[in-house]
Formats: sequence, structure tokens, C-alpha cells
Amino acid sequence: MTDALRTPTHRLRLGASHRAMGDLVFVDRLMSHTSYRTCVQRRTPKLTTCFDALTADDDVANVTPLRFGAGEYHVHWKVAGVTVATWRFTVA
Repeated sequence: MTDALRTPTHRLRLGASHRAMGDLVFVDRLMSHTSYRTCVQRRTPKLTTCFDALTADDDVANVTPLRFGAGEYHVHWKVAGVTVATWRFTVA
């Protein structure tokens, strides 16, 4: 999705359940069966949820479906304690 200036944005809309559904997708393009940690941070009220997982085969996506309430979020993916990717989005 892009905004009026064609800037890439990440926005999700609340559904009838007052939650937005989104998938977190992690792909390891170098190895298979890599341990990783994902942390989802909500800014207000401040809340962090983390979980550990193991990648599938090389280039196979791990998909984690989640539901989000309204707010701003920041997701971190870490391998061996090092952040390898981040993603920010807003649920309105």
C-alpha cells in the first residue's frame, strides 16, 4: 500500500472483532532450521510479546498469523541475538 505521495506504508484496519489480522513472515535464504526470536512491541500501552521458532527448509517461509488491536507496532527478528530485520506498522 502507498500513501498519497506514493510512499510505502504498512497499515492494517480493524475488523468487526476490533482486531486486525496480519501475518509475520520470516524466510531464511541461507540455511535451513535456524533458530530465531521474534518480538512484537506495541507502543501505547507499552507491551512486548516474544516467541522463539525454527525456520523450515532453505527459502521456505515461516508464517505466524497474529491479531492486533489498534496502535503502533514494531517487530524485530533476531538470529543468535542479532537483529536481522525490523518492521513498523500501524493498526487503525
